[in-house]
Amino acid sequence: MMAAFAAGPLMGQDARQIADSLAIPEIKAGARQLPMPSASGAQIKLLGADYEELINSKGKIAPVISDTPVNVSFKVTKGGQEAVSKDYEITLKAPAAAQGNPKPRVIPEILQWKGGKGEYKLGSTITVACPDKELARAFAADLEDVLGRKVRLVSPGGKADISFSLFKESNIGKEGYSLAVNAGGIRIGALTPTGLYWGTRTLLQMLRQNPDGVPCGTAVDFPRYPVRGFMLDIARTPYPLSYLKDLIRTMSWYKLNDLHLVINNNYIFHEHYVDNGHDPFKESYSAFRLESNVKGKDGTPLTAKDLSYTKKEFADLIGYARRHGVNIVPEFDTPGHALSFTRVRPDLIYKGPMNHEKRRCEMLDAGNPETISFVTRVFDEYLLKDPKLGRPVFAGCKVFHVGADEFYGDKEDYRHFADGVLSHALKRGYTPRIWGSLSAKPGKTPVVSKGVQMNLWSAGWMKAWEAVNLGYDVINTNDGALYIVPFANYYRMDRNHKGLYNNWIPNRIGNETLPAGHPQLLGGTFAIWNDETDIMHTGYGPYDIWGMLSGSMDVLSQKLWGKAKAPDTFEEHRELVAAIGNAPRTNPLHKWKDAQPFAVTPSSLPQKLDKPSLGPNYRLTAELELNAAPEGREQVLLSAPEGELLAVMKDGTVGFRRDDTLEFSFGAKLPVGKKVKVEIVGEPEKTSLFLDGQPAGTAVLKSFSDKSKDFIENFKNRPKVHRSTFVLPLKTLGESFQGKVYNFNVQPL
Repeated sequence: MMAAFAAGPLMGQDARQIADSLAIPEIKAGARQLPMPSASGAQIKLLGADYEELINSKGKIAPVISDTPVNVSFKVTKGGQEAVSKDYEITLKAPAAAQGNPKPRVIPEILQWKGGKGEYKLGSTITVACPDKELARAFAADLEDVLGRKVRLVSPGGKADISFSLFKESNIGKEGYSLAVNAGGIRIGALTPTGLYWGTRTLLQMLRQNPDGVPCGTAVDFPRYPVRGFMLDIARTPYPLSYLKDLIRTMSWYKLNDLHLVINNNYIFHEHYVDNGHDPFKESYSAFRLESNVKGKDGTPLTAKDLSYTKKEFADLIGYARRHGVNIVPEFDTPGHALSFTRVRPDLIYKGPMNHEKRRCEMLDAGNPETISFVTRVFDEYLLKDPKLGRPVFAGCKVFHVGADEFYGDKEDYRHFADGVLSHALKRGYTPRIWGSLSAKPGKTPVVSKGVQMNLWSAGWMKAWEAVNLGYDVINTNDGALYIVPFANYYRMDRNHKGLYNNWIPNRIGNETLPAGHPQLLGGTFAIWNDETDIMHTGYGPYDIWGMLSGSMDVLSQKLWGKAKAPDTFEEHRELVAAIGNAPRTNPLHKWKDAQPFAVTPSSLPQKLDKPSLGPNYRLTAELELNAAPEGREQVLLSAPEGELLAVMKDGTVGFRRDDTLEFSFGAKLPVGKKVKVEIVGEPEKTSLFLDGQPAGTAVLKSFSDKSKDFIENFKNRPKVHRSTFVLPLKTLGESFQGKVYNFNVQPL
């Protein structure tokens, strides 16, 4: 905060009136100190700036190379009353300069640019000099992918087309970078490897648009907010690790840096079971996605049975993300949404009065000290040193999320639990994050706030100003603006990308507005919640929601890194998205670079195809002769890490299993001892089977529909839609197929 300034023309006004009508003195080009507004009898302090690298907490102004808008706000005290001002936009002016190359267009927009003349041309072989070997190798691979040319690494300090350096001092912050292009080459500088990495994203986006050269000029760039995030519910719908890596690379392409992964959750509409005479404690879907040593007295494991990640896999994923500028924030959600936990410890199901009685099965006994002891023991399995890894599983995480949303029991029980788990994470050296709920759970029991981050998701559960005044650092995760529940009829931010781009501001949270530069406002996060799981699941998979998440990232990137006012119309922005393309070395929709058909007539099985898996749209045709179909034994026709095409499932039908572990059946069987022409047509959300030219079925989800026939028939809300997208695996043909394959052909459509 700044020293106070007093005296001035605003007489007879209270603190609120003064805060809303301040006159900001003119700021001249090259000024190094923010001139403060004044008011008679009032004390005025600088609260913050949305670009604190440009105006720090003491009002010191950093030099700029181009005119740059900054929002500042103030705290006004008068007559024992305090008021926080609205945002005041000021412009920091750069010294006059001759006009040069226009600012390169990238996402998010470069903050400052001083154009030069001409461009630096890149040849058929590009040399790169970087002091960070890991960054050098990764950038070289990305550069080769973008340009299709050879990249040669040279010694740091040597002459190179593209060179990197780490600054000893700079005002650009931990994520900032500079990019200077002149006749001598391209130079990227930063205080940290993360800053250098962000500089590479800008350069690669420029090269995607002009592969031959880079315009001369200087960029100085850093984010408006430190938390630019995405939350994915990986608990209620499984996601393979390969998908999470594509997700991380795409986040980094847009300079998003906070990946919040919900590790455990469950089907929340337990009343659907209760109302049909079933027990949701036994039947509702739940998952805890990490390998765990925890088991119940009856042997019930905490770890999900369908898809889970080993501790090493998840620790490696955290490291992978960090190398791409992304911090993973793992969440264990308790005391609500905790069916995985209550199944291990049914003695700890909440016993007090609560709303939503039919959802009691997922509520832990928040007021019971043994519950906190149990939950924190689970925390410690990942927060403390793992004997096999030699480090904690979450060692690479800066932030750990303790969940704590939508608990329907007593408010003091909730507050006791929240304080306990937050304090435990702090004790273990992590920054804890929590879902805001204290407005809905007011009480006497104190809940720690110092050093705690809070997702503000619902004004009914937690109000923004209340959270700030309690001392929490806050993240805008407002459900009405930023939630997606795939294929539901509610929470569909993905249908409002244009409105989000044109109207959303990170500091407006529900119906409250904080100053854009409030020091406790960390940024924003959008979220995908897989509510429609279990008996509501329609079969959608990671492929089907890629457009929802990637199409939200480019928008949120611009709003959270870039200036308050977007540089382009939404239509121009989306044209730029198409021009810069997917992140390097990603192919999330599994498209072939060429659309040429692939054909083979195998002399024996199995046969290695070693073709990349192919996403919709495609047609597979083959003549198959099945020799035998032993009951209960699968026969794999095609396989790859992305899944398996099953000529024979355990029930005898043709079907497939995806890498998210979901299984689908066409409902038809291949004849035994007879040659048949098989045709599979893969489309987005639909995969169809034809036998001898006749329709033989559209794939239907099996995994989440193994309920009794009477339950399915009586469950009126069960969706009628079936989505059956299948990425065709083409690594191995006939892995366990008992028969012959003739004239095998795959045609991208």
